[in-house]
Amino acid sequence: MAENFKILIPARIGSERLSRKLLQKVGDKTIIQMTWERCVQSKADEVIVVTDSNEIFDLIIDLSGKAFLSQKNHDSGTDRVQEYVETIGLKPEEIIINVQGDEPLIEIEAVNKLGSFMHENNYAYATIAKHFSSNSDLLDLNKVKVILDDENRALEFFRDTPNRVKDFSKEVLHHIGIYAYQAGFLNNFSKLTKTDNEINLKLEQMRALDNELPLHVLKLNLKESWGIDTEADLSKLRQHIGQSS
Repeated sequence: MAENFKILIPARIGSERLSRKLLQKVGDKTIIQMTWERCVQSKADEVIVVTDSNEIFDLIIDLSGKAFLSQKNHDSGTDRVQEYVETIGLKPEEIIINVQGDEPLIEIEAVNKLGSFMHENNYAYATIAKHFSSNSDLLDLNKVKVILDDENRALEFFRDTPNRVKDFSKEVLHHIGIYAYQAGFLNNFSKLTKTDNEINLKLEQMRALDNELPLHVLKLNLKESWGIDTEADLSKLRQHIGQSS
């Protein structure tokens, strides 16, 4: 099988903490444009923005990009990606990488490595983790933690404090919310009922673990980057871009 993959960028217009965040501008570019531009630099065969917004759809099309307008309401970006996969009729073995629309600093080489990781091992489901850069990040409840078994499969995800971490002898890693799936796996995964762990932790990957579906984790050394969730994140990004230009 050729080492190819598609990047799908779920792009919801609504946002609880930062209104219309994907259309917020940094300089003369929106957040979703910045994320899309990074992704088209990858080795992906196609990059498609999957959105519920006519504004976002038109923006990407005007940039000569590819976009898909969702026809359903969804609880998660994964469900929005799955709608595209089912509508287009992708073959079960095709690889999709889900990159959130609010990741304008996404490290593209990490995405490429995740695609290779899937193909080389014929995995159905995989994600990325890195080492924590500071104790403050380890203490941050917004930073998702993961521990792995000896074959780099996720054993557990959690958000809570080091009091819990002390119970584990294994290394605690910082989970990065980039996912890769085989299309057939994603179609099956979307039909599973949400589990209590998924609902309580607000972590959809727990649905796989609770159903004993392996989630393999690629460990990488990543540059510092951050998603855009709040006004503070947006200000930090504007300052970072200003300093880089």
